[in-house]
Amino acid sequence: MILRFIFKADGEVLKLPKSYNHLLQAFFYRHMDEHIATFLHDRGYELGKRRFKLFTFSKIFGKFLKKDEEHVYYKPTFRLYFASPKNEVSISALRNLMLSKKDLFLGENRIQVLNVEPVVFEDLPEEVEVKAISPIVVYRTPPGSRYYHYLTPHDEDFYRLLVENLKRKYLLVYGRPFEGKIEIEPAKVSDRDFKKVVFKGTLIKGWSGIYRLKAPQDVINLAFETGLGAKNSAGFGMVFPKGEPV
Repeated sequence: MILRFIFKADGEVLKLPKSYNHLLQAFFYRHMDEHIATFLHDRGYELGKRRFKLFTFSKIFGKFLKKDEEHVYYKPTFRLYFASPKNEVSISALRNLMLSKKDLFLGENRIQVLNVEPVVFEDLPEEVEVKAISPIVVYRTPPGSRYYHYLTPHDEDFYRLLVENLKRKYLLVYGRPFEGKIEIEPAKVSDRDFKKVVFKGTLIKGWSGIYRLKAPQDVINLAFETGLGAKNSAGFGMVFPKGEPV
């Protein structure tokens, strides 16, 4: 399930730190059912040694006003997208946000819910161009190292690891291995799509841009609901069909 939230901040502006992903993640955790939030935060869905939260969210969409050394400023009305293939996760966030809408805070901003609606992509072909509405992150951890080696869309392994990651999510969601073919390749990606985000003191490197995804419909839907690549629950890898308004 994909949800579009429209919020309005009190006052004349929405003021946020330049890297605000951690605030959005905390916001969604805070407004899920407590047992679901605790499970996702502390454990998640396990596959071998890997753990997946199986949700993602977008960056903020709204009228950008300005930035200074530490903050960005938007008009008070803004949009935000949240997605999960686990409906209990999305419904939990939806229900609690609506019930507690008189006391919502995003950072230091008091906000209210103006509208929320499901987003459905209908009649998509098995080859679709998707745009990253939050940066896609792909990395390796070299043997014996504690540090991530981030890959770029110029690396062939960038796409191989995206496919492997999507197959793992498929196994977790559908309970069976995916046995077909998935292809992901660049459609329109340039160095201008390189993004750096600081998340809880750690620098994360990701990529926006447009990518071509060839796969059966259930896999394409899964990409929309879980995000592509890693660190989805920190607000990375959310994609929409190219041309879909955000």
